[in-house]
Amino acid sequence: MATPDIIAVELRDPSFLRGQIMALPQPKPQMLGRWIAVDGVPGLVIGPKAAHARLADTPPDIFLDRNSVDAAGLYGEIGGRRVIAVHRKSMPYDSGLYPGPNGDTRTGAAFKHQIYLKLDGPLPQGKHVIRWPNGMLADQSFTFDDRTTRAMAIRSTQLGHAIKDATKTAYLALWLPGGKNDGAVDFRDYHINGFDVVDPEGMTVFSGVVSLRKSPDDAEPGNGLPKTLLDYTAATAPRIAIRSLDTNTRRVTTVAPHGLTDGQRVSLERLGGEQDARAVFGTVADATANAFTLADSDGALPAALSSGATVAPAYSANRAGTFVFELDYSAWAPQSGGPFRLRVPGLGVSDAFAVGTDVWLNAAHNSMTGLYHQRSGIEIDGRFGYRRPLAFRPGLGMTVIESRLPLAWSSNFDTGFIPFEEGVKPRWHTEKKAPDSYWGGYMDAGDWDRRIQHVEVASLLLDAFEALPKGQRALKFNVPKSSALLANPAYRDTDDLPDVVQEAIWAMDFFRRLQTDDGSIRGGIESAAHPLLGEPSYLERQEVYAYAPDHISTYKYAAVAAKLARVLKTLGKFDAAILFEDSARAAWTAAERGFADPDAFYREAIAAAVETAAFGPDGWSPRREQLQKVAKEYRRAAAAALYRLLGSPEHRGIFEASWREDQGLFAHKGDAAWDYLKTAGSDAGIGEEIAARFVAEAVIITGAQQQAAYPNMKHPDAPAGWGEGGAPDYNQVQTLMRAHLLSNDPQILRVMEQGYQAMVGVNQVGLSFVTGLGARQILHPLHEDHRAMGVAAPSGITIFGFAPQAATAYGWVFGPPWSPLAETGTAENAAQRRIEPPRFSLPYHEYLVEHPSVIMQQEYTVHQSIGTMAALALYLHGRQ
Repeated sequence: MATPDIIAVELRDPSFLRGQIMALPQPKPQMLGRWIAVDGVPGLVIGPKAAHARLADTPPDIFLDRNSVDAAGLYGEIGGRRVIAVHRKSMPYDSGLYPGPNGDTRTGAAFKHQIYLKLDGPLPQGKHVIRWPNGMLADQSFTFDDRTTRAMAIRSTQLGHAIKDATKTAYLALWLPGGKNDGAVDFRDYHINGFDVVDPEGMTVFSGVVSLRKSPDDAEPGNGLPKTLLDYTAATAPRIAIRSLDTNTRRVTTVAPHGLTDGQRVSLERLGGEQDARAVFGTVADATANAFTLADSDGALPAALSSGATVAPAYSANRAGTFVFELDYSAWAPQSGGPFRLRVPGLGVSDAFAVGTDVWLNAAHNSMTGLYHQRSGIEIDGRFGYRRPLAFRPGLGMTVIESRLPLAWSSNFDTGFIPFEEGVKPRWHTEKKAPDSYWGGYMDAGDWDRRIQHVEVASLLLDAFEALPKGQRALKFNVPKSSALLANPAYRDTDDLPDVVQEAIWAMDFFRRLQTDDGSIRGGIESAAHPLLGEPSYLERQEVYAYAPDHISTYKYAAVAAKLARVLKTLGKFDAAILFEDSARAAWTAAERGFADPDAFYREAIAAAVETAAFGPDGWSPRREQLQKVAKEYRRAAAAALYRLLGSPEHRGIFEASWREDQGLFAHKGDAAWDYLKTAGSDAGIGEEIAARFVAEAVIITGAQQQAAYPNMKHPDAPAGWGEGGAPDYNQVQTLMRAHLLSNDPQILRVMEQGYQAMVGVNQVGLSFVTGLGARQILHPLHEDHRAMGVAAPSGITIFGFAPQAATAYGWVFGPPWSPLAETGTAENAAQRRIEPPRFSLPYHEYLVEHPSVIMQQEYTVHQSIGTMAALALYLHGRQ
């Protein structure tokens, strides 16, 4: 049930039938990247030797009759009630790879449809039958019992709760596509004001009050978006064709009378043609019957208007777009057991959940499997259900060359100004083969690059490890032992190390092996381009290169290597500790050399950049200034970590001088401050300042959640998208862990728990954004290996999640019939691959597109989402 008088039914078009990768009898180099017939089945020729084919997936050819299902008058009575309206939300849930009509590769989509059958009164409890219009589907019998029937509007945990959890909350919310009041449903209209927790026998064990948290027009400051209230196109409003648009006067003329009035918000779409997937919102001024002036617009207008452009009424609301009610059952104190459910009388129950001591440990285990599944250079052996052959191992069918391009100069780093694809092009390509030891680490996400940012995984895991009570540190996650995979004799006696530390060693040893003779660190290994559709990592055919060293990567490595060395010392693993201590010292020396004289450090790269005009008209000087500014921040972190490891006055002085200039705590700055604070003998006054800053920063984060419809862990200054606003990021996790250790403020713990739960069902779409956890999980994240192999996605991936429509307006995704989620045309079943209501009619928290091409939502990285979720769950387990 959706409301007492709305039945919710999910219907799905058939899913794709999966193709597999197979070896070809003979290589087909002339057909590489093209479709051929393989035993009568289309196959995409792939691999470095063109010796394999990825057989096509079979897209669905049976689709829901959307027009018939929407026809309210064609339904029979249900429980003596008439169907007076049908509301529908159609979204993708599956995709595949197959040849298009002209031989290119399509990704397509299969759709799920949330059907809302609005009745003329509340549905009585008992047995009922849905008779679909025109017999389009078989009659559906069901029983409505508010103690057993799922109420899809209850947005609750799909993970469960630990016994000592500080907060247990769920939400009651429904946005009704095309419903009155722009889809906002107010459950107070149904006189719903209370809820229960029921045990497996259906008996009430706790009762609570349903309270309004947010109305749709309540602003959400700190949402990371340009405005606290967002613009949406009215879901049922007709799109009015635009005849002309004068970009100078901003005068819009419509083909027919538009009916718009001055002061009304409107959206303009397809201004630039069928591949223009944007919407430009503005306000109507000086309206006449067929024209108006667009004022207060939020986007650029095209120089020339394309056919197909439309205008429609719009409105403003917050990210939920509806009334969000809170169900707080934190006062309930069960010992263990389940499954329990939340029950709203007259409506139904939530997903089942358990209560126990190992809930957070199980969550941490799932994310640790995610890290294992991202390992590069080894075979993924199926220990957690997913298998993948050995990939990216130099000397075994792959060559890595050394590039002159530093990571800090590339588009894969914050300071980058050169596209990473340039790394193998003339002047950057050295023709020098890298050592065969250049393997390991983590694949970044769905792509294969390994970047210095990944040391943040080790850093966070070590923080979480040290925050665990000593009796809980020997946790087992079945990750490989370091001695089994890494040949260095320093690991011979490390098999008894806790698995969290084993994982940190794996992350760090890769970069240790990228350390050059002079101590500097290469920032990672990269392919010449993003992965090719249908081609898995173990059949990569693009050129692969190692970045040239840079002093920022070298400082970043030195900081975490020093941290790992210190932890290994405390665990009595002195050989391994010395290995990383010596490496950290050498890295520090090399980075200091680069900081003192970047012109000499980057001599080869400067020459290549000058020859290729990569610096632009202003030359090297402003780039150097920018690099030095950022390097200074990373220098602080490395100095503090070495000070904590060695107690050296030199490193202490560098941190103290830097702290006096800048008391920021963002990411590496926070790492630096924490290391200084935790070092015995540090300046007490500075220590007090640091502790106060951590607590104050936590207050900013926790306070911001009071303004959100759905609390998570987002910092109010962080933008939405790319891991900042969905999955908790590195800065948020480290800041809240440290502030809680300092203050023991229960509000911090509550927000940390809510931040995790928001990713596993406590959100408006009722989905778990974590593979391997939850009753309804995302199925196809942007993980290229599982897509290429035609298998299920591995467990442990946490996608970034919600991101704004404006930032995901990809014309190659939401465009002509050849695009996977076509919004124009009718060829190739385009109408059956159309999101409805249209994207810009969906509230932010309804807009989760389960298709890997919607990159900002379905992307993830080891350091921005998987590792952060692992550390967060570990910390919360430690509080048990």
